[in-house]
Amino acid sequence: MDMKRNEEPSKRFSLASLSLRSRHTLCVLILLFSLPALYILTIRLMAETHIHRAGNLFREGYYGLALARLQKADRLLPGDYRIQKELGKTYDKLAGLPGEKQPFPLMQTAREHYREAFRLNPLDAESAYALARIEEKLAYLDRRLHPGKNITGYDPLAYFREAIRLRPNGITYHYALAQHLHRAGAQEELMLAARALARIYPPSWRQLKKEVFWSPPIIEAYKVGLHEAINIKTSSRDARRNMSYMLADEKEWKAAIDHYTEAINHVNKSAGDYLYLGLLYLQDGQFKEAEINFLNGLDISRTRERDMERIYGIYTGKRHHNELYQLYQKALTRYEGSGAMDILLARTLIDLKQYNHARRLLSETNLKEPSAEAWYWLARVAEAEQDWNAMELAIQKATALDPANSRYHLIFSQVLKRRNKLERAEREASLAVGYQENPSPWLYNHRAGVRWSMKDYAGALNDWKAAIALKPDQASFYAQAAEACIKMGDLAQAKEYARKASALN
Repeated sequence: MDMKRNEEPSKRFSLASLSLRSRHTLCVLILLFSLPALYILTIRLMAETHIHRAGNLFREGYYGLALARLQKADRLLPGDYRIQKELGKTYDKLAGLPGEKQPFPLMQTAREHYREAFRLNPLDAESAYALARIEEKLAYLDRRLHPGKNITGYDPLAYFREAIRLRPNGITYHYALAQHLHRAGAQEELMLAARALARIYPPSWRQLKKEVFWSPPIIEAYKVGLHEAINIKTSSRDARRNMSYMLADEKEWKAAIDHYTEAINHVNKSAGDYLYLGLLYLQDGQFKEAEINFLNGLDISRTRERDMERIYGIYTGKRHHNELYQLYQKALTRYEGSGAMDILLARTLIDLKQYNHARRLLSETNLKEPSAEAWYWLARVAEAEQDWNAMELAIQKATALDPANSRYHLIFSQVLKRRNKLERAEREASLAVGYQENPSPWLYNHRAGVRWSMKDYAGALNDWKAAIALKPDQASFYAQAAEACIKMGDLAQAKEYARKASALN
């Protein structure tokens, strides 16, 4: 038994048991058999290198060099659908370059490569979509080149449908199909496309409503799609939200409230959810429900002061000042007060013309922590009461606390001009001009008026010229510039400005 066990290893084949000549022969045979595989691997590696470099060149805008690389890759690796697709994309890009005199042949070549890519891989939705777009471009160019000719031979719609069949939830494809159907005047099919978009992607409403084809029939079709999305429960929450937004656009407040309430049921509601519901209730005249939702939103808000400002805009936009004041009174009892909240309450009181109350609140705010904005609103209170002395003092303090605020300097200049303090008014107007973020023709017009009062007609004219450059359709600027020219004795220039003023008005 032991003898048999010892003999078995000697019978096993091993390379060491072969003669030197036999080993050399075996190595040569292995090398010969591996050479074709190595050759194929080398060719593929070279082709992939060209494809990679072509991609980099394309992204950098070197389309001609990218094309040369892709053509090399195509010679090395014919029948690769990726190379064909990239060739189509590159020819398409070359055809669309500014100054290209013969885009049509380039687009036809792009079409041939896209077709070949799709033939090689009929499951590639990208190739089908690219074919749809290039067919559409070719049909358009053909109509331009041959006006009046009955254009045939292009079928972008078939390829759009093929791309969507291969990728049913491709949002980009659905959008492009809808736009194509509108251009083709296929209203019935466009309604179906809008319905499909609503069903698969309810937030598409935000994009579609900007399209020129957004109209009552399309809206109704879109609503049908949203109802389908709600029923299949795959995206019912988004569908209900967007249904609410659409209904709010149509001022269907109660239905908008119902859909939004359903959308946010059984989820952790955000401050934004409560604020939006508050807005809907306010629009519907349900002030108590609006107040409840606004306060619920403020309870969990991480940006309470900013949201308070937002609520202020909502109420004042609808002129519900009394209801806003009641809301603020409750908010102040629920949250720790701040200067920003006090200022918002004071603004509400100003809207209600309760100037004494507003002034007292703003003064108390400044006692706790002086604020440029609080002094600004005190200036507005003084302006409403025509107390120009108090207004000058308040706005001066605002500019001292926030010296880079162009608006404060402008208001300071305006009250100084009213009080006939012209030199100081001109300095403040210049500061307003210097600190403005976006040049304003009205600021230059104000400073021109101050300089006119100072009999600085040359300075006034320069400002009106600056105003004209910013707003060349304002007749009054030309008329005032003409007056300044008359004062300076330049009648020819005055006549020219007067002519332009007359032409505009």
